[in-house]
Amino acid sequence: MVSLMCFVSWVAFGLLQAVQGTQSSAGEQERLIGWKGETHISSRTSLAREPWIETVSWHPRAFVFHNFLSTEECDHIVNLAEPVMERSTVVGEGGKGVLDNIRTSSGTFIQRLADETIKDIEERIARYTHIPLAHQEDLQVLRYEHSQKYGAHYDSLVDGSPRIATVLMYLSEVEEGGETAFPKSTHWVDEAEQAGGEWSECARGVVAARPRKGDALLFFSLNPDLSQDRFSLHTGCPVLRGVKWSATAWIHTQPFRPGMLEKPAHPPQAMHQCVDEDASCAAWAKAGECRANPGYMVGTPSKPGACRPSCGLCEPCESKDDKECVHSNTQKLRDFLMSIDS
Repeated sequence: MVSLMCFVSWVAFGLLQAVQGTQSSAGEQERLIGWKGETHISSRTSLAREPWIETVSWHPRAFVFHNFLSTEECDHIVNLAEPVMERSTVVGEGGKGVLDNIRTSSGTFIQRLADETIKDIEERIARYTHIPLAHQEDLQVLRYEHSQKYGAHYDSLVDGSPRIATVLMYLSEVEEGGETAFPKSTHWVDEAEQAGGEWSECARGVVAARPRKGDALLFFSLNPDLSQDRFSLHTGCPVLRGVKWSATAWIHTQPFRPGMLEKPAHPPQAMHQCVDEDASCAAWAKAGECRANPGYMVGTPSKPGACRPSCGLCEPCESKDDKECVHSNTQKLRDFLMSIDS
């Protein structure tokens, strides 16, 4: 616990120094460029606007990295996720995903390091937050259509490795609504920002961020002493016009499922397929490898593993159009992955 507190304090101190401009060496200035509005050095040549970081609030600690993603990166994430989108769930009893009217979006997960573009984005998140990539969960991609929302909630979770921070990336332009609002906080760094422009009723009068394509909102769910920051309660406001796409990277105090960072050496099956890809799968499953090595054995809904049948996590479907069967296989896998951390 002491080491965790030291780690979290180091992260918070590094961010504070960056914003206050107290790190003065040339190397540090280049690594933290953007905190004071200066030009960001980037290899991404397709950005329509220059990236810069805005400090939104200190209660909670919230920052918007404007133009964090290029248009092509936003579209790439959407194209990966769209074919496998399903009704979103929340964490229920026993760590299982359950449907709840608090969350009415559709969503899916993209495995860490899924391809070079995803890897580049995740490495950028690690540099942005000063927390290693291994602490990130798989990206969760969500789609909110008219009137869809995510009610007020905390991201932190209470377990052995709670979520310390969230990076929420906006993948589409929303005509109206869809803000991320913090209903317990009115602590704007720049009060003029609150007055500027139109906010939906959900976001009016409280700290909030607008869903602008390419922007990334970083906020911390825990205080430096690891207690929950009550001001981090947040909501995804209803979409009033347009469609909102977002990708969320939750970041833990400790490495998250480090075994799943190992990319499988085989092309992944689709969720309607249910075939062991190695003759040793049954023996490995009996030896406990389904839980010990989930990255290879079971994978994720976006990148299924090699031994799902032996792990009892799928049934063969008639075709990819057998939606009920595909949904059942997907839900079994998600529930299993959630149970690993419960």
